Amino acid sequence: MFKRTIVAFTLICFVAYLQGCYSPRQISREQLEQHPDCSIAKVVTVDGEIFEFTTSPGLRAHIRENMIEGRLKDGTLTRIPLSQVKMVYIKRFDAVRSCILGISVLVLLFVGGLSYALTEKGLCPFVYSYNADEFIFDGEPYGGAICEGLQRTDLCRLEHLNAVDGEYRLLLTNEVNQTQYTDEFKLLVVDHPQEVDVIQDADGNIYTVAALQKPLLAVDHRNEDLQQWLSEKDLLFWESDVLSKDPANPADLRDTLFLTFPKPANADKAKLVVHGCTTLWGSQMLRRMTEIRGDQLENWYAGLNNAAQKEMLNAWNKREQIYKLQVYVWAANTWAHRGEIMGGGPFIAEERVVPLDLADIEGDTLKIRVSPPTGFWQLNSFAVDYSQDVPFEFHDISASSATGHDGVDLRSVLESTDANYYVMPEVGQRAYLTFPVPPPKLNSERTVFAKVSGYYDMHLNASGKPKSEIVHRILSEPGYVTKFALQEYFKWRSDQLEKAEK
Repeated sequence: MFKRTIVAFTLICFVAYLQGCYSPRQISREQLEQHPDCSIAKVVTVDGEIFEFTTSPGLRAHIRENMIEGRLKDGTLTRIPLSQVKMVYIKRFDAVRSCILGISVLVLLFVGGLSYALTEKGLCPFVYSYNADEFIFDGEPYGGAICEGLQRTDLCRLEHLNAVDGEYRLLLTNEVNQTQYTDEFKLLVVDHPQEVDVIQDADGNIYTVAALQKPLLAVDHRNEDLQQWLSEKDLLFWESDVLSKDPANPADLRDTLFLTFPKPANADKAKLVVHGCTTLWGSQMLRRMTEIRGDQLENWYAGLNNAAQKEMLNAWNKREQIYKLQVYVWAANTWAHRGEIMGGGPFIAEERVVPLDLADIEGDTLKIRVSPPTGFWQLNSFAVDYSQDVPFEFHDISASSATGHDGVDLRSVLESTDANYYVMPEVGQRAYLTFPVPPPKLNSERTVFAKVSGYYDMHLNASGKPKSEIVHRILSEPGYVTKFALQEYFKWRSDQLEKAEK
């Protein structure tokens, strides 16, 4: 089990330093050749081929005459037309200057015509794990919790965390243009049998999985085969072909994916395991859709403290599926709703369990349908597990030390969800945390999750009269939010192309 660091519609070379030296940078496909300090590590083509380039000085891949040119790790000189490139993974190395501990270089990404400054995204805090050599970006908790009324608790699987001198070391950072309010930060240390893995669901429940089964069939509504994009946790992510879409065509506002899995005859429950997240443009649209509320934004935020208002937002999310993708199964000759996939990311793709009730499904196959709105989702793999959950042990661990950017001891602040927040209002602020390592359990495997609760306040230009007509259509007209997002994307892309020509 692993997760990939990803971003949709963009090429971003993101470099971070300890001691406040955070410096996010964007690099578009057109600009990449102007930044020789960023090397192309891997390229995925539209056909799903993967090319891994050497990143040795003097031999690194680069863009030349609308081609990516470089030597593969075996020494072969390779040229790939940019028109055939779907994803690019970028690596950058910098000396750590005066920093005692280094932070890993962040990587990646999809090429679809977008590059947008990281500081303009509607994102969330970043969690870094220390692996005994460096801090590695490992989690994005409480994404989408854009006001106190939407505060939530997330479990982030820390795949790069290693114990050092009897402790776990982590960083919590603000690297985007927002104020972040973290209410609780603990570790959930799970000791489980070696023959199973543990994966969380959207509500923080942990399940064991023992025998993941790949789809027998994966196609879209055009009957295009998607097996290579949706069957493995790898570098191949499915996403909408945004550039081929027409905002005026209702059929272009949503893709539909159909997956078929083998099913034991007596199975009445299943654990659907999904690896993916929302896109970077989806994160940008969260910002834009919030900003158009103008001087009524604070009133809307306040209304989300009301249970009825929050339920209306949940119903809208279920209808539009831009941040909560609905899962349907074929049962009794109809598509029946059985769960939802919580959006996360866009820089970290997480695995999540979606528990499914199969009591009314006959036969030896399980058919699943999801319909992601265009431009909002990037999906890597789907799998199903029918095994029974097995017992495991877990430790809920509080920090042994926690120091904020201002030097304040945060241990009591981050001990529980009690509306006593650690506040990070500026880019570059961070907290350094350590946790004691529980004694290992014999013949068990250990998985660690960060348990983080909070919300964030995007720094918006929300002033003047709200764009009431657009807000009303987004809320009341099914599919309009996707149409609006596509229109905004094509406007933005046109502006970028004009700037590039000057």
